[in-house]
Parts: sequence; structure tokens; C-alpha cells
Amino acid sequence: MKKFLFATAIASFFYSSIVIAASTTNQTSSDDDRYAAMQRQIDILRKELKNLKKSNNSNTDDTTDDFATYSSKVARTNNITFDTKSASVLSSDEIANFSSSNLDGDITSIGGIIDSHGGIDIGNAAPITTQGQITYIGGYSGNNTIPIAQISSNLFASTLMGQRAKFDDYSVFFGGFIEADAQAWLGTRITNADKTIRANGGQNIYLTNAKLYFLSNLGHYVTAQFDFDTDETNAFKLGNAFAIFGNMDISPFFMTVGRNKLSVGAFGGGGPWTPGVTKALFSPGSVTNVSVNYKDATSNFNIAVFGANNENASFSTAYFYAAPINDSTSLGFNVGYIFDAKGVNKNFATITDLNRVGMINADANLSFTNILPGIWQVGAGWGQTTNKSSQYSGISNSYAGAFTIQTSYGDVIAGRKTNFNFSYGSSYNANKIPMALSSPAIGPKAAAGISNQFIASAQRAYFDSNVLFGPEYSYQKLYDNQHMNTFTLDMVVYV
Repeated sequence: MKKFLFATAIASFFYSSIVIAASTTNQTSSDDDRYAAMQRQIDILRKELKNLKKSNNSNTDDTTDDFATYSSKVARTNNITFDTKSASVLSSDEIANFSSSNLDGDITSIGGIIDSHGGIDIGNAAPITTQGQITYIGGYSGNNTIPIAQISSNLFASTLMGQRAKFDDYSVFFGGFIEADAQAWLGTRITNADKTIRANGGQNIYLTNAKLYFLSNLGHYVTAQFDFDTDETNAFKLGNAFAIFGNMDISPFFMTVGRNKLSVGAFGGGGPWTPGVTKALFSPGSVTNVSVNYKDATSNFNIAVFGANNENASFSTAYFYAAPINDSTSLGFNVGYIFDAKGVNKNFATITDLNRVGMINADANLSFTNILPGIWQVGAGWGQTTNKSSQYSGISNSYAGAFTIQTSYGDVIAGRKTNFNFSYGSSYNANKIPMALSSPAIGPKAAAGISNQFIASAQRAYFDSNVLFGPEYSYQKLYDNQHMNTFTLDMVVYV
């Protein structure tokens, strides 16, 4: 049709030109008259071409693009649909006045966090994140329709598999993430693990994280993903680099091969910037591994084999569950185990009196939608070594461990998604295990472990649901009675 309109416009132009030329041989006309007639035809052609261009742009369907952002394909649109027949009767004022605030205002009335398959999807809820990744009930589910950088690293592959069908078998898609933190801190002078002394106060602004994700479906059964990470130190590094083999329309089992974070625990209890004590102490890093996974609407199970060091192999396993108990209450929990964490957790790399350091963790979360207008959540987590060592505390031969308790409330307030969060965490027999503090955001670990930690924070979406600002206060007390108060304004932007 578009080609026909264009051809018609061209034909009309030449036909008119011929008519004008013929008429000038039989009539006495000035050169100015001929020029004016030709100019009118050129103006008509320009208008036709302009209308054709507008028609082409308005009918472009971006859902057929082979290269798109992950969020444009996956992110939920609050279940609001538009009837194209009735849309034509909207006035220009009605269209102009429709904004993202209209969407945000409908979030709480559109089904909360329970998806159509009986699982949990927090895509419509107020996001609660730690260092950009979703926490609380969303951290136990692999069904979330959220930006790729917001996906919990513990269920990253599972979530990608759950959304795979939204992309063509041969397609490339990408995503991005920026995190910046403005900080002010005040406390005692703290001894760092590298023997330097941390100032007892200061202020700074940091680019703490910048990531670029690339993903590609390579046929019906293979998905490849890798990302590049950096911060203000300009230290570029490879994050994930792995392949997923399988497809949920064939089997609930799939395999991953490559480098990514081990899937062992939700590790909650953090704020927008500061992680919970269990995460700071026990969360594993990224490592080359082979994993076999099972996924359905409510459960995720995996077992992975990886290299703990250059000579010995290790394995990890975990189970995640997230589902509604009834219409107003949902439960999430997980248990995880690592046979030898020395190769994936730098906190235990210096333990020399043990051949291996095993770890076990458990986390749980309850969310309620009938007590307050939004979603109120409570959670707890625990982790512990499975081997005793005198080097954990420097005092006695014992296990090292930590626990957290946390609560949050999220709702749409004044047209924007907002949450409030409080958490407390404590460790035991971890005197000599170096741990990262809230401030400065980029710097060495403290020489002593965190004994007690309290966090109070909030987060609110501004401009767009993919832009979050989160003020946070954290108090951290170390085993040597040194302490730090940190005030952070965290900003995350998802692409």
C-alpha cells in the first residue's frame, strides 16, 4: 500500500508536468506562470511524501525487532491494554494528558504479586533493591518481569529462562545499569584489612557500578549471556559469561555452562546500598561452573560443580520456593549449601587451618496484602560455616555465622512506587573475618568483622519506574568496638 501511494504521487507529478507542458504549446503563457504551476505540483508532492513518511513511522511494529532492550520485551505494563478501535475517538487533549502517573496509580488494583500461573511476579510492585538487585519476596522467584539488572543474581539464569519465549529464537537483546552513591560518614578510625587506617569521617560521591548486558537466543535451545562491569576506578571486568541449554516449552530442566554467580541464597537484610550481614559474610562470587537446574511456577532447584581452587573441585546446591498461601499472603524461602567456599568467597580465602570451608544458609519471607493498602513484608535469614576453625574468631575453635531480620512496606504513594525498609543483622565468631563496610563505597575491607548492623532506608521511583532514589542510614559496629554511621543517597538507573 505504501509503495502504491508513493508511485501514485510520482505519477501525478509527471502527469501534471506533461499537461502543463502541453498547454503551454497551445497557449500564450509567461515563464512565471509555468514556474508557478510547477512549484504548486512540487508542493503537492512534498505533502504526499511527508504523509507517507508519517504513515510509515506510525505503522512500524517494534515487536519484530531482532535487537532490542530486555525491558522492552519483558517488563510488565500493569496489565493495561488499549482497544485500537476505541482509541481513535480519544481527543488530542485526552491523549496529551495521559502520562506514566496514570499507570502507576493503577498498580495496586491490578493483581499485586501473584501471576497467572500461581507463582510470584513482583513486576507491578514497588521494587525493593540492594545494589540494584531485587530483594524480599522477589528474591525467591524466577518469574519476575523486571529489568535485567534488577534480577537477583541468585536466580539470574532461571529468570532468563522464564522470559525466553518473549524473544525470537534468533535475536539479540541488551540491558544496562548505572548506580551512583553520595555518602557522608562519621564514626571511629577503623583499621583496614590492608593495614591502612580509615578516616573517622568524610563525604564523597561514587560511581559504584556500571554494567552492560548482552544476551542472544541462538536457536530454540541455546541462550548466551555476558556482561561487562566497571566503576569509577575504571577497572573493567567480565561479569557473567555463560550459556543456557534448554527451553521451558520442552522440559522444566535446563543446564548452564560458563561463568556466573552460584545460586545458593536470597541473602536479604540489606538497604539500597548496604548488604545484609549474611550476604556480606557468606554470599559467593562468580565462578566458572556447570549447573543442572529445575524450574516451575513456584520452585527452583539447582546443583552446580565448580573449581574451588586449581586442584580440587567443589559443588553447591540450593532450593528456592515462592508462592501464595492464600489471596493475601505469600511465602518465600530457600536453603543452600556449598561444599567448599574457599574458591568463591574471598572472606574465607585466608583460612589456613582447614582444607575446605563449607557453608549452609536458610532464608524466609512472608508478604501480606490485606493488612495495609500496599505490601508489608517480614523476613529473616541465617548462614553458618559447616567446619569449625579457630581462625574465624581468633579465640576458640568454633563455627562462624550470622543472621538478619528485616521488614518493609511498599505502595504507590503520590503516584510513585515507594518503599520503606528496616533491618538488623548480627554475626558470631567472625572477629577475624574481614568484611566490607558501608563507607566509603569504594575502598578496602575492615580488618575486623561486623558484629552488629542496623539499616533504615527508603526508595522511590522518580521520572520513570526504572529510576530509583534511595536514602539509607546504616550503623555498623565491629568486634573491636570500632563503629561507623553512614548516610547514603543511592541512585540506580535501569536500561
